[in-house]
Amino acid sequence: MTAVPLAMVNNQYFDEFTNKVRVKPLPWEGYSRAGLITSTELIELKEFQHALNKQKGEEESALAQYIPLLVRLAEKLSSIDALQYLLVMLDDLVDRGHAAELNETITDNKSHILYKCLEKRDDYLGLKAAKILTGLMVGNGSVECRLVLAHLDRCLRSTGSAADVALQVMQSVLRVPRTRDTLYKEFPGCTAQIIAMLSTGRAPQTQYEVCFILWLLTFEPHIARRVDKDYNIVPHLVEIARSAVKEKVVRMVVSVWANLAHYDTNLPNMLVAKVPGCLETLSMRNFKDEDLKQDIGGLLETVGSQVMTTWDEYVNEVKSARLEWSPAHRSEQFWRININRMDENDHFVVRRLASVLESPTAGETQLAVACHDIAQYVKFNPEGKRVLARIGAKTRVMGLMTSEFAEVRYEALMCVQQMMLNAWRH
Repeated sequence: MTAVPLAMVNNQYFDEFTNKVRVKPLPWEGYSRAGLITSTELIELKEFQHALNKQKGEEESALAQYIPLLVRLAEKLSSIDALQYLLVMLDDLVDRGHAAELNETITDNKSHILYKCLEKRDDYLGLKAAKILTGLMVGNGSVECRLVLAHLDRCLRSTGSAADVALQVMQSVLRVPRTRDTLYKEFPGCTAQIIAMLSTGRAPQTQYEVCFILWLLTFEPHIARRVDKDYNIVPHLVEIARSAVKEKVVRMVVSVWANLAHYDTNLPNMLVAKVPGCLETLSMRNFKDEDLKQDIGGLLETVGSQVMTTWDEYVNEVKSARLEWSPAHRSEQFWRININRMDENDHFVVRRLASVLESPTAGETQLAVACHDIAQYVKFNPEGKRVLARIGAKTRVMGLMTSEFAEVRYEALMCVQQMMLNAWRH
């Protein structure tokens, strides 16, 4: 009886090669005569093969006792063919529910044969070792995830089946929460390589797998807050969602967006990338999955309400004059989205910012933020400089270039430079 695999791989070439390895004749008697393995080990190996072929319930539990034998033979033999066979057998046993027994042989053993196989010059052997180690990780085993990630990183930079299998193994690796932070922080090149596969020219299955990886990564709050800023993933996801035919691809895109939408810092980018419009279009498609329809509707409502809240929070902050470096101030997308609202009610927000510059009680941060926001207003509004001159803010900004506070001097200088650049452009 076969359990659900702890690490899933579905690749025709990989599966066909595995089946060939299972039936390929190997000179075990020759290994014994040459003294590479003992006669006792040869007998035990034949017993294992016999028990494996019987596939009866009472024999299944007994298979685990042969795991130390298979590991020991792999440590002794250098033949790639023999190693491939032994790892296929170990992988089969892990998939049949014996991960704990194999994990006992690897605990506190950084020189274990499975780690050594990651370094062998054989793509199949390395990926099979990575798959086994991943299965142990998913089963709460004490595996050094960095060694597995480093191998998958190398495979993902290759072409063909190796990269495809590595991407699938990575999906299983990231089911283990501790691996997500390690991948994102210590293997940025690997993360970038995976995200580059979001290209709309990729096969739907590849797009699904990459989105699945992003979904898992974005369960980590610090990754969810940074991944779009670091890799600009939202526009690519919009393109995929618009062109996707497979429902499962759309579901994964929506799931990634749902994770990102938990954090206000992502909302301006999602709006600029036209995520709400994409969701509107998706909501009109006749998906069979009722849960997907509900998720699209719920996310559309969430994104719309949260974006409105971001602007309202900003206005309330300006009204209070208690300015601080909240995320909206530093978000270029926020300014692109809301620049026209700055002029509503006779430039109310701009006038309030200008009043902060005149306030004798305004502190360093308040003055710096006000100068910064005025600079953004000028940057994105061709008429911004004239508005500032009319309400008297331009002169005050220039005066703050000699402020006693370094941060205020810097933001005032940036603001004046933006005014000059704006004048040159217009």
